[in-house]
Amino acid sequence: MSDLICVFDVGTTGTRTMIFDINGKEIARAYEEYPVVKQPVGISEQDPIIWWNAIKNTSNRVMKSGKFNPDSIVGISGSFARGTVTLINKNGEALHPALTWMDDRELTDAKGFNEELVWRNSIPKLLWLKNNKPDLYSKAFKIVCPDSYTYMKLCGEIVTDPTNSINGILNLRTLKLDNELAEAYEIPLELWPEVHSPGEVIGELSSEVAKELGINRNIPIFLGGGDQQCAALGLGVIEKGQAKTTTGTGTIVELVVDDPIRPSGEIPIFTYPHLIKGKWVLEGVMPGTGTMFQTYARNFSQLQIKQSEELSTSVYDILTKEAEQAPPGSNGLLFVPLYIFRKGTIHGLGWHHGRPHFARAIMESAALSANMYLGILEAIARVKTTEVKVDGGGMNSDFWAQIFADIMNRKILIPENKDGGALGAAILGFYGAKTYNSINNAIDSMSRFVSEKNPIKENVKAYKKLVRLFMPTILETNQKKRVTKDL
Repeated sequence: MSDLICVFDVGTTGTRTMIFDINGKEIARAYEEYPVVKQPVGISEQDPIIWWNAIKNTSNRVMKSGKFNPDSIVGISGSFARGTVTLINKNGEALHPALTWMDDRELTDAKGFNEELVWRNSIPKLLWLKNNKPDLYSKAFKIVCPDSYTYMKLCGEIVTDPTNSINGILNLRTLKLDNELAEAYEIPLELWPEVHSPGEVIGELSSEVAKELGINRNIPIFLGGGDQQCAALGLGVIEKGQAKTTTGTGTIVELVVDDPIRPSGEIPIFTYPHLIKGKWVLEGVMPGTGTMFQTYARNFSQLQIKQSEELSTSVYDILTKEAEQAPPGSNGLLFVPLYIFRKGTIHGLGWHHGRPHFARAIMESAALSANMYLGILEAIARVKTTEVKVDGGGMNSDFWAQIFADIMNRKILIPENKDGGALGAAILGFYGAKTYNSINNAIDSMSRFVSEKNPIKENVKAYKKLVRLFMPTILETNQKKRVTKDL
């Protein structure tokens, strides 16, 4: 077997270990979801050790799968959830659970600062720790996110890359740590991880850790990147005007631009470095779209769950079949997917709506979110797209992919490997291993699309009213003070 790259894909709700060959073919995988812990409204924390435990567990399962020769692995790379941050001491121990990107308690503390905190979202969280946990903060040795914490565990190096560091004090122009920003926010420069280039060798897997992971020792660790920029890389979205959407816990849209743009407006838009040198991405995020489908399945589909177990299939396949019974637009039923902020609402509910309408409306909310954000990004960048590359679990459903095509009124390209972030990390690994002399060559050999969905005119017409209503409804709902408290 040819050379292989091992990828640790550390996400918000779980971690994957995946093995790729030089052609981008997935050889093996294992996934572990993190334990669900009930937390107060507005708080979203994770103990970093759950990331490491999930890496160890999935790595061992993959290595014991018998699907490949572990001696063929030439390196490790990674794709990581961004904007989740905590502090460690000199022994590498977390001083406080990590505040995830979904934690919003820091917003009050951030009001006295400038608009940069809208997208430098690690800083308000660190300020919250500094202001509310001063004893812990005084013991801090380094600031770590999932990427730098993982590298520390793998090879003892506490480093990061621009796609993750931008959430902190990275300078937009130089892509280096900015001492002026460090002084402005009074978070010392020495607390921040060093910034290195994606694909760079940052160390070797130690003997002790190799045993824990079931992997050969001394193989190189290649610097990976943020999950969404890795997904863009894995989808070959690297040139100005190209766009991608990822369907998962939330719906995330990215549009490639040549220069950083710092937009302002009622709906936050983020500007991040791409993994391709000299390129940037504009990004819009609607949290909780996939989570709502999961919640609907868990809490309102007990019969369907039982059926799926009896048929050895996924409950989501059954829910999708139900959704196909409802017409485009779900007879006016509209879900506003602000669930993570406790503002998610249902509009237009009538006596004529049944389970098929609910399932379809939830699926449509993800596509409506993608369409809204892409329109905003196109206006900011002054470009017009005709096609969108889409990855994530939602694209395992042809029906859901068609909904995206109809609502966005664009061609939807579906990749062979729908875990674009993991594939992007594999591309960085093979580039770092010098299997390919450029990232572009690696993309050409490893990234493929197996199908496409084109808009159906009748459906596009049926969705027009919902498309017009969606953004005003989102803005109106988001501005209202509404919090659902646990009883």
